[in-house]
Amino acid sequence: MKRMKVKVLGIPVSVYEIEGEGPLTALFLHGVGGTARMWAYQMRYLKKYGRMISVDIPGFVGDKWPAEITSLSQYVEVMTGVLDARGVDKAVWIGNSLGGRISIEATLTAPERVAGLALLCTAGVFLGPDRERIPTDITKDEFDQAVFYQPERFAAVQTEESKRQNLEGRRRYEDLADVTERMNFRDSLCEIRVPTHVIWGRHDGVTKVPVGEYIAAHVEGAELLILEEAAHVPQVEQPQLVTAELEKLFQTVTV
Repeated sequence: MKRMKVKVLGIPVSVYEIEGEGPLTALFLHGVGGTARMWAYQMRYLKKYGRMISVDIPGFVGDKWPAEITSLSQYVEVMTGVLDARGVDKAVWIGNSLGGRISIEATLTAPERVAGLALLCTAGVFLGPDRERIPTDITKDEFDQAVFYQPERFAAVQTEESKRQNLEGRRRYEDLADVTERMNFRDSLCEIRVPTHVIWGRHDGVTKVPVGEYIAAHVEGAELLILEEAAHVPQVEQPQLVTAELEKLFQTVTV
């Protein structure tokens, strides 16, 4: 993957890109605690469909917090700015957790930029009267139990620095969520009019399976895949199955 920096809203944004062979462009967005590189498996396999772009979401990778970001909704403008900088009019948006929230809002507010949609254990939809909060008062080990189906498999690759950044990312998300005007897109799902695949881990302890089922039932024509041996980051825990589902989506998208 080629890494580059683009500037959007005055913010330097790290972008990873693989040149593809087909007509599509895909935009991959990670969740809190993740990075652009967590999509490497999917990007390398799916490049036969076109250009693959993944973004380190500013403020959630590394220590620097961009003062320009004062709302979660601004990330739509950041991501469309990335597409502009890379000369892309329209992309298939693929988002996990926070990245899914950004992708839903982009589909609703900038539909001309979205050719298709994949939502993996997405944030941005909650079924009760109050939004579900990301816990910031539990240990990283406790959080991993909610995020991973088999957390022991990933413990060896985590450092004290990555654990610290994960906690900081959760705090940043909650701070922004508290001042973001619109946090729940539940009642607007029926407005989504692009090919949509919803992918969920059966053991997700952050956004539970009923959320994924609700999204799939209320987006016209949406496909739902529930993975039995995955939790909140299925693209990491079940990369082959997630990639196969994304391939099905790509095969239905027209440009």
